Amino acid sequence: MLTAILCVLGLIAGAAHGEVEAFLGALAGLAAGLWVSARTAARERAVQDRLRELDDKTRWLYEALKARPAATAGPEATSTVPDEAAAPAGTEAAPAVVAPAAVSTQAAPLDALHAEGVRVSARPLPPAADAAARDDLTRPLAALWSRLMGSNPLARIGVIVLFFGVASALRLAARAGWLPPELRLAAAVATGVAMIGFGLRLPGDGPRRMFALAIQGGGFALLYLAVYFALARYGFIGPAPAFLLFAALGVACAVCAARQASQVLALLGLSGAFVAPMLASSGQGQYVVLFSYYLLLDAFIIALSWRRAWRALIFAGFLFTFAVGAGWGLRSYVADDYLVVQGFLIAFFVLFTATHVAQTVLRAPGAAGWQSGSLLFGPPLAAGVLQAALVQPYEYGAAISAALAGLYYLGLAGLLRSRAPDETLTFRAHAGIGAALLTLAVPLAFDLQMTAAIYAVEGAAALWYGCARASRLTLWAGAALQGAAGFWLAASLDTLTVAWPLLNGRTLGCLLLAGAALSSVRVLRQTGAGADWLPKALTLWLAGWWLFGGLADIDDFVPHDLQPAIALLFGVASAAFSEQQGRARDFITARALAALTLPVLWAGSLLAWDQHDHLLYGAMALALPLAWATHLWVLRRQDEDGAALLNTARHIATAWTLLLSVGIEAGGWLTDWLPGQDLWGWLVWIAVWLTAGRTLQSALSAGGENSKAWPWAAAAEAYARAVLWPVAGLLLLTVVALQFGHNGGSALPYLPLASALDLASVAALLWLARSGLLPRPLVGAAGLLWVSALAARSVHHLAGVAWSATAMFQSTLLQATLSLTWALTALALMMYATRRGVRTLWFAGFALLAAVGAKMLMVDLAGAGTVEWTGSLLGIGALILIASYVAPVPPGTLPDGKDTR
Repeated sequence: MLTAILCVLGLIAGAAHGEVEAFLGALAGLAAGLWVSARTAARERAVQDRLRELDDKTRWLYEALKARPAATAGPEATSTVPDEAAAPAGTEAAPAVVAPAAVSTQAAPLDALHAEGVRVSARPLPPAADAAARDDLTRPLAALWSRLMGSNPLARIGVIVLFFGVASALRLAARAGWLPPELRLAAAVATGVAMIGFGLRLPGDGPRRMFALAIQGGGFALLYLAVYFALARYGFIGPAPAFLLFAALGVACAVCAARQASQVLALLGLSGAFVAPMLASSGQGQYVVLFSYYLLLDAFIIALSWRRAWRALIFAGFLFTFAVGAGWGLRSYVADDYLVVQGFLIAFFVLFTATHVAQTVLRAPGAAGWQSGSLLFGPPLAAGVLQAALVQPYEYGAAISAALAGLYYLGLAGLLRSRAPDETLTFRAHAGIGAALLTLAVPLAFDLQMTAAIYAVEGAAALWYGCARASRLTLWAGAALQGAAGFWLAASLDTLTVAWPLLNGRTLGCLLLAGAALSSVRVLRQTGAGADWLPKALTLWLAGWWLFGGLADIDDFVPHDLQPAIALLFGVASAAFSEQQGRARDFITARALAALTLPVLWAGSLLAWDQHDHLLYGAMALALPLAWATHLWVLRRQDEDGAALLNTARHIATAWTLLLSVGIEAGGWLTDWLPGQDLWGWLVWIAVWLTAGRTLQSALSAGGENSKAWPWAAAAEAYARAVLWPVAGLLLLTVVALQFGHNGGSALPYLPLASALDLASVAALLWLARSGLLPRPLVGAAGLLWVSALAARSVHHLAGVAWSATAMFQSTLLQATLSLTWALTALALMMYATRRGVRTLWFAGFALLAAVGAKMLMVDLAGAGTVEWTGSLLGIGALILIASYVAPVPPGTLPDGKDTR
């Protein structure tokens, strides 16, 4: 129910400022209510768990005591087996075996479970315990639903709706001129008094009690509303009588709430008092009355909290005060209001900060209500936001405010240290807030660059001190200060003057941040303090600032043409240093940073390509080989040490990066040297794939001289699966694409079988056929395609047939040449198959020969009677006769009995 109340109150508080503010206010109230409800439900759940544990132990004790007589009945009940000979004649010897006491493992102590004569029961959990175990996930939601809907929620909701209904009726009556104002206020007062009296006289417990409390809270809220209308809207009473009435109402509400021990009554009554000014507002901006009124209400809350630990009430007062103050400041504040508003802000700040310390020092009964992070850190944060807006016109206003607030918190910490030495957590919190505020005063008084320097040094020193004194708070404060230093330096980058390389504020700031982080990483690793991930995070932090500072100077001061080379050398040199330090100090995070040499290579290569359309151009001709050497050095060292840094993936990526770099660079230079001759660019890729395939197959073959050498031995299976086979596929695709896409023309005259295109294609197809990496029928089909393309290129260059699909298909010369070429190919296959005794290859040649015959009947017949057609018939017939003589069908088995299929 508290969640619903805070949500509605947040909605109304925000509605006074606008629709968006109403939505945000409702969300804030909902979040606050859910948080409080969750905390309360957690406490109740802990109590229920303890009660359930006690019940289980009681049940176990009962079972153990119940089984004890059978186990200790005396000698007659022991498990001794009588002698069979001593048994009377005609009877069986029945040993008196007594079962040991069975106990449950759910609540039994460990010593009881291992006691003599006790066995662990294998029976399932009791139904109640089993249900409790099943409900562990649903219990928080059920508890929250119970708090929302239990204890007569309709009464509370009805009171809230009634309160706002009365307020709306008063405003409508005022606008329409219905009834005199005196009569309206009298009716509101009478209604409020009647509700309070009725609630006080209503007996009963449970839902009836909650109904009575809700009625009383609504009555007090209506009285607050009536008094505020009489003061701020109609002027029937002056400020002094009004505040006397407010005080009387506050005392009465506090007394009723205290007597009935009801936080709900206090929350309803005082929340209605907080909302009353917004409902009665006429837009005249009487902020002195408003803030004095809220100060009085907060004083009532402080008074109630002195005896009662009503955290929700304190938090509601703080939330209302901050929300209304911020809304009024955004809408109505002017510079002439500074002194008065500043005084109220200081009063609210002191009220919500000093009370906590005062109650802790004086051991007030309600001090537990202030033990909350939101009530400890919320007031300085909220007051800081408002104070920053107030002192914005003054140059050093924010710095002075932060310094004074820091000294104030340090004074509170000193008071806690001297008067309540056992409250160490509260003391550390106040001391930390004071130190943070004093530190914050530095950037507010000086420039951002100086702030970053002070933060970095202070953060490294604080982290070292925290490690040395085993103070986690100081350690984490030091890490946070270094983060703040980075924030301030990043914020000041646009304002810094960068006149000299290295000797400028930006670079020095980055070096300072990286140095402080490096010092902190070493301290953390030496002492083992802090979380395991903190040295890793600080290592990434220092690497980021180091690289940013260096690359920024390169971008500003290095000539444009040299920037890719210098940046690449800077990156790989940093990686080499990181690898050296990581290996020497056994720090895997540093070695992981060194493993990023390959992305550095990518970045440097892309920059060079973007500028010059080449990788090896100018200074990059020196920088890129050095970068590759560094990358391979790092990779080999980490392979030797067994560092699990995605080494296999890096091997594969390295291989493909090298292949692509060589192909792109070689093709680019050939294009520049031989403009308009694109054939050489294609041949470069055939050379790259063929060389890589042959090298990898030779290195990875079992028993090869390089099979145990680095890098092949480090990831042999991955090289075969992810490099060798894809390279073979790309080689085949390149050869096939080249047959379709190029006529073989180049700077040299075209000679069939002797041209660069045909030589490269033959070399690639022969290696693919011998390697066995791809299916042989696929390689054979590619070979037939090359033979066909060879015939087409020969006809194009030697007979002048146009290089187009239409002209080639209509050329009788090409058709005859294709038929003869295919027939020769078939004859060669059949002869080779006969000699080797491979029947499958022989039938493949025979199928090709049959295809030649089908082609002559369906295609070449269109040119019947021509010289080309006649020549092809004679030639093919002769070839078939020759094939029948020199290439008969191989036998099914060889003489040694081997199958020739």
